[in-house]
Amino acid sequence: MRLKILSSLLYQRTSENEWVVHSGLLLLILVGFAQALIGQRVKAVKVLSQVHRTSRSQWMRQLVETYIRANRDAVHADLLPSVSPNITTLFGNRLMVLKAPAPEGEKGVLLVMFTEMIRLLHSSMNLPQLLQDYTLVFEPSWSGYCHPEFLQFTHFSEEIFVLAAEENDFAFLQRLGSNLIPVDLGPCDWVDPRVAAPYLPNSKEFDIVMNSNWAAWKRHYVLFRMLARAKQRYKVVLIGVKWAGKTAGDIETLADFYGVRGQITILERLSYEKVMDVNCRSKVSILLSLKEGSNRAIAESVFCNVPVVVLSSHVGGIRKNIVPQTGVLTDERHLESAIGGLLCSSLRPREWAMKNISCFISSDKLNARLREHALRKGRPWTKEIAGRSNSPESKYICDADAEHLRPWNQGLANYLRRV
Repeated sequence: MRLKILSSLLYQRTSENEWVVHSGLLLLILVGFAQALIGQRVKAVKVLSQVHRTSRSQWMRQLVETYIRANRDAVHADLLPSVSPNITTLFGNRLMVLKAPAPEGEKGVLLVMFTEMIRLLHSSMNLPQLLQDYTLVFEPSWSGYCHPEFLQFTHFSEEIFVLAAEENDFAFLQRLGSNLIPVDLGPCDWVDPRVAAPYLPNSKEFDIVMNSNWAAWKRHYVLFRMLARAKQRYKVVLIGVKWAGKTAGDIETLADFYGVRGQITILERLSYEKVMDVNCRSKVSILLSLKEGSNRAIAESVFCNVPVVVLSSHVGGIRKNIVPQTGVLTDERHLESAIGGLLCSSLRPREWAMKNISCFISSDKLNARLREHALRKGRPWTKEIAGRSNSPESKYICDADAEHLRPWNQGLANYLRRV
């Protein structure tokens, strides 16, 4: 068992090594341009866009962007899966009408949540008809927007607004100069602060909380290694679910390997309210992944008035919300000192969050952005969008909006492609 864990950790550390990643990306660049030379431009776009999503090298990203601009027709090739028969079950949540179409040509607003849903939209819906009646707002679930299945939407002339909290994604969409318009919001900006409110008076039981799935890329080993070397004993709670083949049992085994199992409490498949409860019983919240979309667990901790630690090497939209009022960015070597500093601090991150990143604030920001754009284009705008939150799925803030827009959500079935 010990040998198995050692080999697993060696594989993980190797896959995270910057030199190894850089070498692999150089090989992918050669493969991509070789495919382009023999006329396989669609395959070349797939390979090169993978380089752009993975690399932190500016010259690599610029090289890919130059190729994509020159081969836009290859990006528009049919790359998507067949129609999903289950898409109607997502109407009203992951595919959510925020504003109904109105007379005199005033378009409605349709939110599309998660990258997988964006892909299904292209293959499942009659997009020319949908775009005639609705302005689309995309909320991708993962950082790295240079993806052929995403860039296919540049084929249309209608503007599509894309929530882009991660700075490189925002800059990429700006440089692309297409109909995909970036908005500096992300999934981490739609927490409903009312959910955490009942638990704010909780007494503190845990020093550290880590809310994540059990997948290897969440990098629990970094925490366990720190605990094994720490100058003091910390009490830690892990909240998670089975993911990518990894279970709570794998986490327990890894904690045993580092000799810190006695410091760990593992909680699995909690309700959303219970997650807030446990957060509020914790002193510091941590995120150890190297890349995500816009991590909501850290945003939820902030609304639970729990200061947070995120790695300075992390790529993701949550970084913009790590400010002196909410927590710190740190490297792995200084993880314990960063946690120790916050344990001794008097930060009240909820106050900053209420003013900057609640679902109420973000709904107003998105509404203002859409209204300003519509009026600048000379289009009618007489109604505001409905407020929504990620709690954790997308839902309306107000029950009255859910009831009012129910027929419009059900009416999305009229836009399904007929096979």
